[in-house]
Amino acid sequence: MTQTTTLERLLLDDLDVEGERAADERFCTALYRALTRNVWRNDRDPEGELSPSFQRAEWLVNEWRARHGHDPLTLAQTGGEGEVDRTVDDVLGRLGWTHRPLPTDRDHPAHLGLGESPPPPDHGERMAPVPPSDEQEREAHEAAEAERRRKAG
Repeated sequence: MTQTTTLERLLLDDLDVEGERAADERFCTALYRALTRNVWRNDRDPEGELSPSFQRAEWLVNEWRARHGHDPLTLAQTGGEGEVDRTVDDVLGRLGWTHRPLPTDRDHPAHLGLGESPPPPDHGERMAPVPPSDEQEREAHEAAEAERRRKAG
């Protein structure tokens, strides 16, 4: 079982008010992106700051989804980290949450002690605006075969 900080519990409990949104994969992806690379505060705990790592943000979103009977999503390092969608900002704002960008000029305490987390194996192909490499290979073989026939013919 993963330990949950006070601010994480507060966030999850606040999000429960919006429980129907847990089924919305688009909202959940936007929530993950907003939680990453930002520092979140809640006026009920003015001393605390929440700035989860990519993996921790994924865990928080999936923990919230599980509370409402939904399967987990693969979110960590899928792109757009740090972007705060207007809908997510509005929802969290109504719940007393504010944010600012995570300072990148120093190590953040919330990220200390975590191991390296390389992107998923297919990250480059999923994010690249080109066809998958197996499709490119098939097309190259077809072109080479057509050229061989043209020269032989």
